[in-house]
Amino acid sequence: MANILPLIILSAIGYWMVIIISRKKRELADKELLQREQFLKETQSLLKMETPIAVDVATQPATQYPTSNTDFIQKVSDYFSAQGYSITQLPKAEGIDLIGVKEKELLLIRSDNVIKEVTKIDLQLFIAQCSVYIDNNPMLKSRSLLRLYASNRPITEEAQRFVRENPASLRLVEDL
Repeated sequence: MANILPLIILSAIGYWMVIIISRKKRELADKELLQREQFLKETQSLLKMETPIAVDVATQPATQYPTSNTDFIQKVSDYFSAQGYSITQLPKAEGIDLIGVKEKELLLIRSDNVIKEVTKIDLQLFIAQCSVYIDNNPMLKSRSLLRLYASNRPITEEAQRFVRENPASLRLVEDL
């Protein structure tokens, strides 16, 4: 009898701990979902507020970069293929140019060399598009995700700071 009472008390304490931990996990998952939705809404509202800037093409100096993005995409594809990734082009996914798979890793790559300079909004938009793509393809959630933004264009100071502050969210590839 004396051994049964402490056993019952320990079982009750263990049961309460399991209930509390599961409740905290649910609360954390709900909070992450709300933050993701808020981030997507903020990103979409930023894109809607952004006004196009009229640029006089005649006054712009000629650059040495090609006007076509396909050569740069092929260069990025070749680079990651050499790294051992199986690369596919996916024109159906908005904002994602290439998808790479290697063992349990998933690469979502945006390769861009036609915009004037890479801004923080471009990077945030790419992260949002990757999140939407992963949400629409739940079979990819089991893989570790790497988001890569490849560009040979100048990157604004604000965008560089954003990449430094969020290394788990996005990596920048500049030297290809």
